[in-house]
Amino acid sequence: MYMIDFCGYNIHNPDNDIIYRPNGSSSYLFLLVLAPMNFEINGQEVLAKPGACMLYTPGFAQKYQACTEFYNSFVHFIPDSEQDVEAEYGIPLNTIFYPEGIDEINWYIRKIHREYLEKALHYENQLDAYVRQLLVYMDREYRSISQKQSVKNSMYAEFQSLRLQMLSYCEEDWPVERMCRIMNLEKSQLYAGYKKLFYTTPKAELIQARIDKAKYLMTNEALQISQVAQKSGFHDIYHFSRCFKKICGCAPSQYGKMDT
Repeated sequence: MYMIDFCGYNIHNPDNDIIYRPNGSSSYLFLLVLAPMNFEINGQEVLAKPGACMLYTPGFAQKYQACTEFYNSFVHFIPDSEQDVEAEYGIPLNTIFYPEGIDEINWYIRKIHREYLEKALHYENQLDAYVRQLLVYMDREYRSISQKQSVKNSMYAEFQSLRLQMLSYCEEDWPVERMCRIMNLEKSQLYAGYKKLFYTTPKAELIQARIDKAKYLMTNEALQISQVAQKSGFHDIYHFSRCFKKICGCAPSQYGKMDT
C-alpha cells in the first residue's frame, strides 16, 4: 500500500523561494511544476517550464528554485516494502520530463490532497488507489510520448520530403492517392502520421500554401482572379473564393483591388 508522507495542491511559496534538501527525502517526491523553476540535477542546472514533472527517488538530492513565482503541486509518498516503483513503472526518475495531460495529473494530486486532509472513512485505501492511478497515468503518458517520438524519428524524413514537394508545387494536383504512393502508406496511416508530426492535415496545409501563392500573385502580377486561381492550384473559382475569404477575411477582388 502506498502511504502519503506529505502533499500539496497548487502551492504558492514566496517569490524566488528555494527548496534544498542535499540528502533528499526518505520518501518519493512527485513534483508538478506550474511556474518556471530552475533545478539542479547532478550538478547541472535545468530550467523547467510550466507542465514539467519530476519524480525524485528517496535519498536523491533535491534543489529547485522559482524563477519568480513559486507555484507547484506535489506528493511525497512511501510504498510498502514489497512494492518497487522503479521496476513497476517506466516513469523517468530524477530527471525533468513533460507529459501532455497536465490537467489530469493535477486532478489526481487534488484528490490525493483532499483525502490527505479530510481523512474520511477508508481514506488510506483511497489514497493508495489515487497514487496508483497517478503513477499509471504518468507511465502511460510517458510511454505514449516515447512511441510518438519513435515514429517521428523513423518517418520524419519521408514525411518532410512529401510535405516540401507538396508545398513547393502546390499548384499541382495532390490527390491523397498520389501522396499514399509516394509514402507507400494506406490513407489512414498517411493522415495519422502527418497529423502526429505536423499537427495539421495535408489538405489544410495545401490550401494555405495555395492561398499564400494567390496573395503573392495578386500583389505582384497583373492577373485576373480566374487566372490567379488557376495558377494557385484552384480549378474552381468559387471554391477559391470561399477558401480565400475564410482564410483572409475578404474576397479575392477586395484583396487584389481588381475586377473579376
